[in-house]
Amino acid sequence: MVISHNLAAMNQSRQLKCNTKKTADSSRKLSSGYRINENADDAAGLSISETMRHQVRGLDRASTNVQDGISMIQTADAALEETQQILDRMVELTTQAANDINTEADREAIQEEIDQLTEEIDRIAYDTNFNDQYMLAAGSPKARPGYFNIQTGSLGGQNIRFEFVDASKENLGVDKIDVSSYTSAGESIEKVQNAIAIAGEWRDEFGTVQEQLEHATRGVDNTGENTQRAESNIRDTNMNEELIRFTTNKILVNASQSLLAQFNNRPQTIMALLK
Repeated sequence: MVISHNLAAMNQSRQLKCNTKKTADSSRKLSSGYRINENADDAAGLSISETMRHQVRGLDRASTNVQDGISMIQTADAALEETQQILDRMVELTTQAANDINTEADREAIQEEIDQLTEEIDRIAYDTNFNDQYMLAAGSPKARPGYFNIQTGSLGGQNIRFEFVDASKENLGVDKIDVSSYTSAGESIEKVQNAIAIAGEWRDEFGTVQEQLEHATRGVDNTGENTQRAESNIRDTNMNEELIRFTTNKILVNASQSLLAQFNNRPQTIMALLK
């Protein structure tokens, strides 16, 4: 028996350190819920996981952007619907005026209501906004020029854009409606009907953009969910497997401690033989 170096005890001490470290690692993973808590746990996995986390955060924000875009489009469409209802009323009035049975007083009353309706068209165009974005006042000082962009992804260039419109009475061509005679009333009917067609085209365009945005939000949410699942597979702890490892390592620690205690008692046994 060699007493200069208690190799058996040294071996058990080394094993105890290893098992203790494994137990501590398992405990940290179980308590945090993450398989990767620091770079040393899985350097490559941590890098991939962080990239995916950034992407998920971007996708979550993009989903909110798209929802805001849908709300903006719905606001603009509702305003245009109201404009169309006004134009429908103006069709009735111009048609009513295109009748020589009307007296001059009748035509004046009709003209007065038409003038009020055209002013309301302008009010809708210049006052309708979503978060201070005036979608129906393109070309005015209130509205920004060009296209409105909505970010629909976590990467640059992933966007949907639509153009603001000018829904003023002048642009619709109903700013100079005249029903003072049968002829002018007939011409005014055509102007109002043309304005209804223009407003309808704008609503179609807004509807197309809204459909795009609805598809985009479903795509973004689906991508975000799948990316989150992939990131979880890399970074999160499998609790069942880790519990098994923790229990196994705990048993090994206890066994190592017991054996180390026995091997440390061997020199005392030799001392007893020398007495």
